[in-house]
Amino acid sequence: MAYPATFEVATTDALTGLLTAPYYRHLLREQAIPQARASGDPLALLMLDIDDFAGVNDRAGSGAGDAVLKGVGDLLRSTLPEHALLARYSGDEFAAAMPDTRLDDAFTLAEELRRRVAAFAVPDQPELRITCSIGLAAYPASGASDVEVVRAADQALYVAKTTGRNKVALPLTDSRMVTKTSHYTQVQLDRLAQLARSLGRNEASLLREALDDLLKKYNDRLGGPPTT
Repeated sequence: MAYPATFEVATTDALTGLLTAPYYRHLLREQAIPQARASGDPLALLMLDIDDFAGVNDRAGSGAGDAVLKGVGDLLRSTLPEHALLARYSGDEFAAAMPDTRLDDAFTLAEELRRRVAAFAVPDQPELRITCSIGLAAYPASGASDVEVVRAADQALYVAKTTGRNKVALPLTDSRMVTKTSHYTQVQLDRLAQLARSLGRNEASLLREALDDLLKKYNDRLGGPPTT
């Protein structure tokens, strides 16, 4: 069978208006990663999966499912940086590539996105609530190619899904960092977000400041210096 030398594919998803997965992977491979490599600027990747999306369709119908997908797409646009590449990666999975975004800043954005998804009210379905799980990765720390970085984000997403859902997980290779949603109450996270906004800082830097204070307080238990 003869195949055409070239063919056209859709660049945007008809339902959400986000990039399609093939075009997202093309832009990541041909633009985002080469630009980050050349400039040395950070690049963070995010993979998001709606928790129990099949149950949404079963309980409320496909119309409600479409409304959820559109809503999550809108939340990605309103929460993540304007220059981010946003895609509907598969049925109920979404992806984002965020140039000039460090991993800790991506974590703060992902936490805000997770909270907004949990608060999302499905039109005409006020009793229907959803949550999402999110995995993060960073170029080049999580991989030297688009395939490796996407795989790292997908592995982090798998950790979020299998350890309770409705949380953000960091790359498996970054053992220095922990998942906030596994260790803090919702009230603590909400107040942390409020404090970060009021100070114009990101949540990760505030957590590091608190950890530094804790280590200084118990420095004698650690045998003295260093204290910074």
